[in-house]
Order: sequence, then structure tokens, then C-alpha cells
Amino acid sequence: MTFLGMEIETMMEASLYKMEFEKIMNAARLAGCDLLAEGEYIRITNSGHLPSSIKEKIKEHKSLFLEFLNRDTQAKQVGFMIGISGEVYTRSLSKNSIVYIEQIGGNWEAWRETYQKNNQRAISVKVICNAATFEYVLLKANSYFDYIERKSLY
Repeated sequence: MTFLGMEIETMMEASLYKMEFEKIMNAARLAGCDLLAEGEYIRITNSGHLPSSIKEKIKEHKSLFLEFLNRDTQAKQVGFMIGISGEVYTRSLSKNSIVYIEQIGGNWEAWRETYQKNNQRAISVKVICNAATFEYVLLKANSYFDYIERKSLY
């Protein structure tokens, strides 16, 4: 099985890669640093504040970091906010509806949840797309926003 272009044995191994990424991203943020994908490179703002052990981990897993950071960039470009870097994205559709994109198991899924005032549970859930690639799901989610926008013009 492959995960982010790497051969892995199990989904457990994929989960460990994600946890490692999240741990390093949190450590960088706590140190006042941001990691940004710039082509084939990762730029670290305020890199002097980042311990060398963290920098080495980033170098060691550069392709993984680039994949996650590029996802963040793609999602931001179409209006999504980052819930969990490389893994969960959200975008408001209206004051009562939110669209989520999340990696669940080996697939990516986009869905809309609609809420009513004073109700913590969604009153409506619509699956927009479930597919193997982030890019395809992001495209479908963005098309859904275009559809809703066109529909509201009539």
C-alpha cells in the first residue's frame, strides 16, 4: 500500500506518519515558526528558534512535509481553513452550513453539515464526494460551492 507516495505496510504506519507530522508542526508553532512549501523546498520562518532535532526530522521526512503543506496551500487557495494541517479542512457555506474535507482511512471525503440555532447536532448531512485523492475531492468541493452560488443567483 502507498501513503503520500511512500510504500507502507499498514494503515497503522500511515497513522504514525501523520502523528509525527502533527507533533513536529505543533513544536514549530510553539517555537514561533511556520513551515511553508515553496516548490521543492520547505521554508521555515524564524528558523533560529527551532531546535536542530526538529529541523533534522523535517529534512528526514521532507517529501511527507511537502505533501501535507502543499495540501494546505491548495485548500487555502479555494477558501478552506486548515483544521488539522494536511488532514482536515473547513469552509463556511452559510451561517448554518459548513463543508468539511477530511482524510478518513485511505480515502478523502468532503461533506456538508447544516445546523439549526441552539442545536449542537447537524440537522442535515450531505456527502459531496468520497475519493482516493485530495485533489479530486477538493475539486468536487469547490464545484459544490460554485453550484450553490449559481443556484442562489436565481
